[in-house]
Parts: sequence; structure tokens; C-alpha cells
Amino acid sequence: MEKLIKVGAEANIYLDNWDGIKVVRKTRRPKPYWKKELDDKIRRTRTIREAQFLTSVKELGVLTPIVYFVDPFLGEIIMEYVDGVRVKDLLNMDSKTGFIMLYEAGKGLAKMHKHNIIHGDPTTSNFIMRDRKLYFIDFGLAFYSTRLEDKAVDLHLLKQVIKSAHPEVFSKGFKMVIEGYQQIFGIVKPVLDNIKEIERRGRYATLD
Repeated sequence: MEKLIKVGAEANIYLDNWDGIKVVRKTRRPKPYWKKELDDKIRRTRTIREAQFLTSVKELGVLTPIVYFVDPFLGEIIMEYVDGVRVKDLLNMDSKTGFIMLYEAGKGLAKMHKHNIIHGDPTTSNFIMRDRKLYFIDFGLAFYSTRLEDKAVDLHLLKQVIKSAHPEVFSKGFKMVIEGYQQIFGIVKPVLDNIKEIERRGRYATLD
């Protein structure tokens, strides 16, 4: 039943059957331009780290796929298939419900940021709605950081994704993200100021 559904920057994502359960299997590809010992170590470390994040954020109230099996030596994670709708698609089909999910995305990011967990790739493709609940997926770039700027970068990335992929709902959509974020995080002005600073630096870099 194995079916390739996505080729990412460092891993292939398959829809598969595992002991009678419909699952997603994420397999990190070897990089032939690295020394094998280094490549094996990096794939092993990143696989373990991603599985840990997928599990640990549940304790913060962030929904993620269940991790069924991890093989760090193959660089593989077998996890629950979340059969739902990507927020990327939802915003095109039902913007009202999409806005609610963006609000939930803001809350989820704030829950992680309060515990210094940075998602690293918070895009509307990595949010899935199932049974009116929001699930975060793909923690391949997640890391720990106490830096306010890293938290601002997470939000800035989501802002840019909404602006480019969903321009017709951008203003309301990002507003909902911030409202959800503020409900959990509290005072958001320092984070928003940091986003503006990131954007200012980006404009100067473009001019150069």
C-alpha cells in the first residue's frame, strides 16, 4: 500500500499500512555528499529529536500525530495518519472555518513558545483540521530557544505564507493568528516589534 505523497528537503513522506493501521512513514534520505559517519549521525539525531517534539508538545495541549515507531538508524518515523483538511486548502474552501483554525494555530505556537519550543516551519500546509480540531505536523526543523527573535521568526514565516498563498484573506487571517497567540502568550508587543525589525532588515537586504 506504500504510496509516496511528498518529497521534502531531507525526507520522503509515504502513506503506508503498518500492522493494519493507516500510517504516515517519514524517512530521511542519506546525503551522498556527506561522509557516511556524519550523515548517519545527523539523520539519527534529527529523527530522535523530531519524534521527541511530536510527543512532548502534546503535554502542552498541542495536538500532533501519534508516534508509533522510531528507527533512528534508518532515519524513520512511523506515525498516525491525520485524515483531515490542510488549513492551506481550508482557507480556499471555507475561510470562516479557516480563520478559526488560524486562531488555534496562534494558540498552539504560543503554547510551544512559552516553553521555548520553536516549530521552525509553521505553514498552512503543516496545520491539519480533523473533527474541528487543529493538528500540527512536521517538526523536522523544530528546536529549543529562549530567544525572542526565534519566536518572532516562527510567526513571521507564518505571516509570509498567509500573505503569499492566501492574499485575499491575509489581513484577517494573520490577525486571527495574533489574537490566538496573545490569548496564551500574554503581552505580544515585543514579539510584534521583533517581526517588524525582521521585515525592516529584509527590506534593506533587498535594496542592497
